[in-house]
Amino acid sequence: MNPPNRRQALGWGLALAAFSAAGAGCARQSAVKGGQVLKVGDQRGAEHALMTAAGVLNDLPYQIQWVQMPAAAPLLEALSAGAIDLGGVGSAPFAFAYSSGAPIKAVLATRLRTVTSGLGRSSAIIVRRASNIHTVADLRGRKLATIKGSAGHDIALQILEKAQVDPTSVQFVFLNNSDAKAALASGDIDAWSTWGTYVGIAVEENGDRILATAEGVIAPGAIAGFQAASDAAITAKAPLLRDFLSRLARAHAWVKTHPDAYAEQIAKETGVPLSVARYNVSYALTSDYRPIDADAIEEQRRTLERYYRAGVIGALPKVTGAGYLNTFSDVIAASEPAKATG
Repeated sequence: MNPPNRRQALGWGLALAAFSAAGAGCARQSAVKGGQVLKVGDQRGAEHALMTAAGVLNDLPYQIQWVQMPAAAPLLEALSAGAIDLGGVGSAPFAFAYSSGAPIKAVLATRLRTVTSGLGRSSAIIVRRASNIHTVADLRGRKLATIKGSAGHDIALQILEKAQVDPTSVQFVFLNNSDAKAALASGDIDAWSTWGTYVGIAVEENGDRILATAEGVIAPGAIAGFQAASDAAITAKAPLLRDFLSRLARAHAWVKTHPDAYAEQIAKETGVPLSVARYNVSYALTSDYRPIDADAIEEQRRTLERYYRAGVIGALPKVTGAGYLNTFSDVIAASEPAKATG
């Protein structure tokens, strides 16, 4: 992803205005107290659904503008352009944006506690049910669609690596999720690497088949994603970021014992069937917020090395702690239930 130029930045500004004007369908505004505004990028069935279900958006001392994004790549571009202040993204797309020098920082990490079949189902390579592709090796010479630099892209590279399939032997086609879904149905592509609700839709609604999943590829304890903020927001809106992250961490702790309520809210907001919404919930149930430590930064280096080997990026950037902050890590401890003593 190249850093957005002035024209792109203006475009994102206009897009944000359009989202705000569109009301509940695109940008949802929480109750206002005071004149400050935090602009939060959100993906389908993610933070807004979780925080609404958990009831942590009440009594806000500021306004939230929720800007719905179709994937991490446009969210990160909007973040880089200053059109939004904060957003949750996968670790791989953050690394991809970091490699371009985007003016953003990771402020909180999501680390996988376990990697279960439930999580595997929500990060997968999909093929048509009648496809003659039955093993990862069968992808050689075939067209595999994903979003460049996305979590789906990185999962595909890891699955290929584990199967000892050279990624250059696969024809990667870079499409957004909606276009990839249509291309798979029409036969224009042979496979699709995606995540979350999109896997649920493919399997539950379209009758597609899972070829391979994240299970056995991603190790327990791996960094799954980050909350990322713009440099400008970190400087000008630190108290708002801290309050929002604190509420988000509480919601994440709440969902461990209320998965059905979260799934119902996802279904309500996105219009997908409840069975599809449950695909999203498995991620929340198997992950926890954690401080950004040296291990997380080392994982980012490995992701970028994987992209470099596959020719996704032309050069390896120097990954330093400057792009990864621990300033807001104390919100995690505040969200966890108190441990019994004595």
